[in-house]
Amino acid sequence: MNVRQIEAFQAVMATGSVTRAGERLSISQPAVSQLIAQLERSCGFPLFHRQGGKITPTREAEALYNEVQRMFIGVGQIARVATALREQNWGSVSLAAFPAITRRVLPDIVWSFCKAHPDTRFRLESMRSRSLIDAVAAQHVDFGLSILPGDRPEVVSALLHRLRGVCILPVGHHLADQPTIYARDLADEDFVSLGPQDHSRYMIDRVFDELKVSRRSRIEAGQSETAFSFVAARAGVAVVDPISAFNNVDPQIVVRRFEPAVQFDIWLIRPKAARSFNLVDNFVAYTLERLDRFAASLNGG
Repeated sequence: MNVRQIEAFQAVMATGSVTRAGERLSISQPAVSQLIAQLERSCGFPLFHRQGGKITPTREAEALYNEVQRMFIGVGQIARVATALREQNWGSVSLAAFPAITRRVLPDIVWSFCKAHPDTRFRLESMRSRSLIDAVAAQHVDFGLSILPGDRPEVVSALLHRLRGVCILPVGHHLADQPTIYARDLADEDFVSLGPQDHSRYMIDRVFDELKVSRRSRIEAGQSETAFSFVAARAGVAVVDPISAFNNVDPQIVVRRFEPAVQFDIWLIRPKAARSFNLVDNFVAYTLERLDRFAASLNGG
């Protein structure tokens, strides 16, 4: 990596054209192309997508260019950034996820990745699945974890896991000693429902409706975390996703298996048209590996 290669790179990024970059540097187009190719070999990753007569910078190129422009530093520092990009140790990742997994699971995943990749930066947002899908479609975030598949043409969806809901009860409840709570056991019980804006509310209600089991539903909680508070206050029992109940430490609540199964899905949502970025791809793979282990722990694996 040398000064001429960096100058050629800056000129191409600034002008958007190898030809115009050559004019700016007073060298031929083939000379610019050769310098860029040498720089790419030095970096260890492509800096531009080439299609026909068009050249488009990769996200790695944009990250490198921003660093060059921001700091006006020497070739040695630029080489360090290029090495970090190649080794997926430098850059930023943005993701959105539904509230339960954002609070209970992702902080540990993000922080453990950060410790292994100290020059990375993260933005983690908690969103309901509908808003999350819109954010991914607009590429406001790199990817999302949702309980619903994407319903927009700008995104692609992959089902990662299907988890079973659980029943939470106050300590001392007459059903608390049972290892499994059946829907019929909750006939005429005070029941804390999730709010109508929560997709899982309809899945839970359908189970009781199909079995013709009547509950006393006087309280609606906007989120599972709020349902936990009501159950701890002995206002009733609830059926929630297993992620919200993960590592429950509230001594006033017991968590039990629930039958028939209420399925809670985890979907990976990614923008269809997004350009590949090694750091994001690496973090997605890391997240999926950790989620596999998490799901296995919930299922007793």
